[in-house]
Amino acid sequence: MTNLGHASLLFEAAGATILTDPVFSDRIARFFTKRSRPSRFRPEEIQGPLAILISHGHHDHLDYPSLGRVGRSHPLVVPWGIAPIARMRGFTNVSTLRPWQELAFGSWRITAVPSRHFGGRLPFLFTSGYQGYVLSGPSCIYFAGDTGFDASIFRAIRERFSLDLAVLPIAGALFPRYRRNHMNVEDAVAAFQELGAKRMLPMHYDTFPASFGATVDAGRLLTEVSARSGAGRLVTILPESASFYLTPGAGDDRIHPTGVGAN
Repeated sequence: MTNLGHASLLFEAAGATILTDPVFSDRIARFFTKRSRPSRFRPEEIQGPLAILISHGHHDHLDYPSLGRVGRSHPLVVPWGIAPIARMRGFTNVSTLRPWQELAFGSWRITAVPSRHFGGRLPFLFTSGYQGYVLSGPSCIYFAGDTGFDASIFRAIRERFSLDLAVLPIAGALFPRYRRNHMNVEDAVAAFQELGAKRMLPMHYDTFPASFGATVDAGRLLTEVSARSGAGRLVTILPESASFYLTPGAGDDRIHPTGVGAN
C-alpha cells in the first residue's frame, strides 16, 4: 500500500488496486486550506482501479477534480446521499453501501462499517452518510475514514473480522468540540487496541493543516503514546509517497521511500 496523503491510500494485491478518499488537489475545495506539500502522485497512471472507496462527503475526503483525474468510469463506492451528485458529475459506475453491507470486487470483499462522524457539505450538512470500510482479501484491512472514538463500533468490527491492519486517523481532536467526531493520537491507540488488529498505520495528519490539531507533531506523539501502551512495535509511520509491504502474519513489513506513481 502507498500513502498518498491525508486519507488517500492505494492498496495493491494480486495485480488489483483499490483507492481510498483520493484528494490530490493543492487546496481543499479549491480555495481553502493549502496542502503542506504538492502531491507527487499521478492518478492518471493507475491502470483500472478495482474500486474507489469514499468514506464521506467532506471536501478533504471527496474531491471531484481528483476523482476525475482517476477516471469517471471506474467503480466508485459511496455512502448514501452521494451517488446522485456523483452521477450528475459524470461518474457512471457508482454503488451505494450502508454500514454492514458489502460488495465483491475480484478477490476482495468490501464491507462498509459504521463510524462516528457526520456527512454533507456546507451549507447542506447532514445530507449524506459516513462510514469506514473493511477490505477482505489477500489481507484484512480496516480503513476508518474519519471517525471519533466509539468502543462499541470498534468491538463490533473486531467480532466480525480478524484484522491484519487498522488504518486510523490520528489528528483532528485538538479542541473539545471536535472530539466527538474525530480522534487524536491517544484515541487512535485505544481504538487500535479495541480492534485487536495486528498492525496500525496512521493517517489524516500532516498533509493538510485542516485537522485542527498539532499536525506537525502527530507522528512523534504517536510514537511516544504507542510505546507507552506497549504497542509501539506494531505501529508503522508511513511518510507520504512511501509504500508499505504487508506480509500477513509474518511480521516482515518493508517501507520503500518512493510510492507508486511518484517522481
